[in-house]
Amino acid sequence: MIELLVVLIIIGLLAAIAIASFTGQQDKAHDAEAKVAARSAQIAMETYYVDHRSYSGATPAELEAVQPSLQNAPNLTINVATINQYELETSSVSTKPVVFTIQRSPNGTVTRTCAPANTGGCGNSTW
Repeated sequence: MIELLVVLIIIGLLAAIAIASFTGQQDKAHDAEAKVAARSAQIAMETYYVDHRSYSGATPAELEAVQPSLQNAPNLTINVATINQYELETSSVSTKPVVFTIQRSPNGTVTRTCAPANTGGCGNSTW
C-alpha cells in the first residue's frame, strides 16, 4: 500500500511539472501569434499607404480589407496614423499578455518593441 502511495505521489509531481511546462509553451505560441499579426499589420499599413499616399485614415477594418488574415489578429489597434508615420500594436491572449508595437517615424525608421521585457515572446524589449 505504501508503494502505491509513493508511485501516486511521483506521478502527481511529474504531472505538475508537465502542466507548468505546457502552459509556458502555450503562452509562447500566443505571443508568436500576436507578433505575426503585428508584422502582417505593418505590411498591410504599407500597402494602405501605396493606395492612399498617406497612413492617415487607416483603421483595423481597412487593414483587414488589405490583409484578410488580420481578422483574427489579437487586439490589433492603430494608435497613430498620420500622413507619414504610424504606430500599431497587438497584444497576446496568453496568461501573461505581451504587447508588440511597431512604430514608423516620419523619416522612415521602423522600430519594433514589446513589453513587458524578458517574458514569453518578448526578449529585451525589441524583436
